[in-house]
Amino acid sequence: MNALRQLNSAEWEAIRALGRGVELRDGHVLAMEGQRTDEVFAIEHGTVRITVTTSTGAQLLLAERGPGELVGELAPLDGGPRSATMTAKGTVSVWVLTGQRFTDVLTQQPALAVGICKQMARRLRQLGTQHGGRSEELSVRVAQRLLLLVEERGHTDLQITQQELADWVGATREATARVLTDLREEDLVQTGRGKIIVLDAERLHR
Repeated sequence: MNALRQLNSAEWEAIRALGRGVELRDGHVLAMEGQRTDEVFAIEHGTVRITVTTSTGAQLLLAERGPGELVGELAPLDGGPRSATMTAKGTVSVWVLTGQRFTDVLTQQPALAVGICKQMARRLRQLGTQHGGRSEELSVRVAQRLLLLVEERGHTDLQITQQELADWVGATREATARVLTDLREEDLVQTGRGKIIVLDAERLHR
């Protein structure tokens, strides 16, 4: 299982040389969906939630990014508006780069540019799986999301609440909890306070 690419020491050095460090409080919005800003954020500590607004006005959770990852890197590359809203989950430390300084970092660190391209392709595949499964039964969507999180994070012990999982799959907490109960009874997952452990990924996939 391959986790998302983490910034290496040379890349961090280049980012710190050209960026500015910022401490964010829980709920701080780094960028709003539809905004035309080009700042890129390198996460040093904490978690950033990536959400979009559906046609019904609901907030759909697309991803959560953590230490060593970049968020907002698409905006300075294509000049378009933000495709999603980025919000701090808890206290978050980031390094902020203007679009121009981000491209300067990519020039200095060509391996980072290649890594970003690969990561974007990976995220597009994950989003395709996520949205392609919207018409599937909720149990299938829950299983798919858990497997994607395991693959992305590189371990089966997922620090995620049942409400957060419900946000991922576009369902109510109650409906998602019923699916998890069924999965527990089949010994596929184990749940605890603020966490879900995938016990048998192969069977869950089937």
